Amino acid sequence: MKRKWKACLCIAAFLLAVLPVSASADSGPKPQITIQVQNAPDGDYYVDLLIPGEIPERGIDNIEWNHIDRASLPLDALERDRMDGWHYAMLDGTPAPLFYKHPDKDTFVFSYFGTPDTFRIAICDDSQQKVNFSEVMKRTQLQQIFTCDFADNTVKTGNPLLTYLKQFASSLLPTLLIEGILLLPFGFWDRRNAKLFLVVNIGTQLLLTVVTAACMWIGMPFYRYLVFAPLELVIWIIEAIVYRKRLQTRRETAHPIAYALCANALSAAATLFSVRMVFPWV
Repeated sequence: MKRKWKACLCIAAFLLAVLPVSASADSGPKPQITIQVQNAPDGDYYVDLLIPGEIPERGIDNIEWNHIDRASLPLDALERDRMDGWHYAMLDGTPAPLFYKHPDKDTFVFSYFGTPDTFRIAICDDSQQKVNFSEVMKRTQLQQIFTCDFADNTVKTGNPLLTYLKQFASSLLPTLLIEGILLLPFGFWDRRNAKLFLVVNIGTQLLLTVVTAACMWIGMPFYRYLVFAPLELVIWIIEAIVYRKRLQTRRETAHPIAYALCANALSAAATLFSVRMVFPWV
């Protein structure tokens, strides 16, 4: 009976990770731009990303996608000050969805597959009904923070090393939590196995972070499908082999390979949700 339950759990976890259950329930870190505004206008203001090119004919309406009331936006000023050859990511849409979060008054987060690589920051001051556009910016990291000074219209970006350290931590912490808990029902929880588990997961998450940084540095298109997905599969296989040889237990029915499959599938499916809970700005 226990074997049947474990088999069902593994199958369910695998399907949860690979099937498109929802827009957010998929594996891996996602592209993200965080805008932090300094010397911001005193009253309300709106921030959008300006993307080169014409408005996509079949783009995603990101205002509707994020459940924002279009009537609450300064539409007149945005339309009047629109730049030729550019379009707004939120207002005009993107070919792929773009998530929007506003965790505090001066922080704006744009993420998911609609996140652009080349953009300008558009800030509309409601009181002045005027839009300021930044210089052209390039996203060189998967998840990058830009600090925009509204007073002098300058933009600075953060330290790449710190950004990737945050990404590494935001992926590692939920992985350790989920996969660590699963050691108990599979009969692998003891001090020796915990040390092995910790070393293996730090190594694999470090590998994922380094590969992500390298792909962004060289500007590899579709790296998620060409590199990240196969790398996840390789990591599953490596962990299964290591756990098969090194995990120790007195339980005769313990299955280290089944544990590796189940643990990786569940952590992959839950990573995005956990990252936003632990690090809402990342």
